[in-house]
Amino acid sequence: MKRHIYSIIALTSLIASSCRHLEPEALSLTTRTDVINNFSNLTRLRNNMFTALPEGYNSIGNSWRASACDEAEDVNETEPVQDLNSGNWSVYSNPDDAWSRNYQGIRRTFDFTNATDTITYNELKITDPVTYTARISNMKMWRAEAQFLRAFYYFELVKRYAGVPIIDRKLSIVNDYDYMLAVKRSSFEECVNLIVKLCDSSVMGLPVRLADVANADWGRPTAGAALALKARTLTYAASDLFNQPGNKNPLTGYTDNNRTDRWKLAAAANRSVLNLMSIAPYSLNTSYSALFQLKTLRNNEVIFERRYGASNTFETLNYPIGYQTGRTGTCPSQNLVDAHEMRTGVSFDWNNPTHAADPYANRDPRLLMNVIVNNSMWKGTNVQLWEGGANGRFLFRASKTGYYLKKYVDETLNLATGQTSAKQWIYFRLAETYLNFAEAMNEALGPSVADTMKLTALQAVNLIRSRAGVAMPAIPGSVSTAELRQRLRNERMVELAFEDHRYWDVRRWMIGPSTLGVMLRGVRVTREANGTFKYAPYDVEKRLFLDKMYLYPIPQPEIVKTNGNIQQNPGWN
Repeated sequence: MKRHIYSIIALTSLIASSCRHLEPEALSLTTRTDVINNFSNLTRLRNNMFTALPEGYNSIGNSWRASACDEAEDVNETEPVQDLNSGNWSVYSNPDDAWSRNYQGIRRTFDFTNATDTITYNELKITDPVTYTARISNMKMWRAEAQFLRAFYYFELVKRYAGVPIIDRKLSIVNDYDYMLAVKRSSFEECVNLIVKLCDSSVMGLPVRLADVANADWGRPTAGAALALKARTLTYAASDLFNQPGNKNPLTGYTDNNRTDRWKLAAAANRSVLNLMSIAPYSLNTSYSALFQLKTLRNNEVIFERRYGASNTFETLNYPIGYQTGRTGTCPSQNLVDAHEMRTGVSFDWNNPTHAADPYANRDPRLLMNVIVNNSMWKGTNVQLWEGGANGRFLFRASKTGYYLKKYVDETLNLATGQTSAKQWIYFRLAETYLNFAEAMNEALGPSVADTMKLTALQAVNLIRSRAGVAMPAIPGSVSTAELRQRLRNERMVELAFEDHRYWDVRRWMIGPSTLGVMLRGVRVTREANGTFKYAPYDVEKRLFLDKMYLYPIPQPEIVKTNGNIQQNPGWN
């Protein structure tokens, strides 16, 4: 029986981590050589804590969650992400199952904190005070990183599964066997409170900003990252999914009626991130498109990111066919394209003859920064997305929707010669914080009531719309709470396109049937004899969404290993 318990909730695995495990008693350092050698080992142990952070690109096979919501469709029918669209996932098979990965990440944070509990560096205090001061400072920051990452991994679990087991230490198969058999899920509220507590605790030990040098610390968390994680957590916690009227199940959400207070807490938490702008400093980037191309050392809109080495894998998977060795991949949907307003601020409408005749003219500038459309310029030539064109329908691996992905894709690369470039994945950026703040303020106090720092929901969202290079008209002050709610949701779809927000947003807003369970749309493009084009929206794929899919199923093996003490989410039994 015991040999089956080794993988209980993935925390009890005794498989060694990628660097040598250091027991606390092994760190009773007595010589300078021991200090130096073990510090190098601790550095590797520190780095290991970060390895479970979510992948941004190609996070599900060679695709990502954008292709499992109304943002896009993957051209490859065999990609595992397609199972999410067809409903072909279960308690035994989930292409986005993150249970083990995140609990392994949590375990690695305990590996580090356990290994550093007894370290004092007292041997260096007299003999090398400069090194002593640096080591003590580093250790404080690294231990704060462990708390932040633990909170991050718990958030990744909670947004998928709601309440999950809270593990407060590294478990041992020898000493914790009975405990592991009795593991249960904590309530959703308890999990949220833990994440908030860990974020609050880590803030004091993390730097306000990273140094202005090119070094290995890019991608490390700051105080802003901890505050941003707390703010996002509280924004999710106040949302519809976790505040259903009459809910009696504390595992899946709150059971009280204090939702307005939760929105106020979310607003205050997002305000705390905005308050850092004067000292971090954070600011909206002057170029929306450049924000997603890692061409400069620092981008002041980015709060927390993951840095990748030079590669062209993403470009190979997403360059349009007909361009070097491009294989397509992610095809933006008509649903997403239609969400981009006209330049005047009115909604695009296919029933408007002027709009339909030239659907990409006079649109929100972010459209042509997010999406490659027919006859637009790409790598020095016009993209031929019309039927019969060099990049159009009916060719092998041609776009299924009439669009190709532009956001993130480095257009400057020559794939034929193997040229590469570095990349980043942004976990938190300032624009999201403004939109979170606007949502929370609107729900708690309405569009035009200011917080203590004199910022309203309406003003916050209009700051995003007016950002340099976008300059969309302000949403008028006469808007109601319900109207601003809809405008905000549309603004998030556009501003945060392909940033792994939409998939979760439509769940927390509980609008799955109208976004995930509807027809994914594309456009047919035909070229007339005189060289003009006609555009006709069409149905690409009918998606399946059931209410149980608002939350992920707990992996059935984890329930079995705990003798059923871990309860399954509703509808997945």
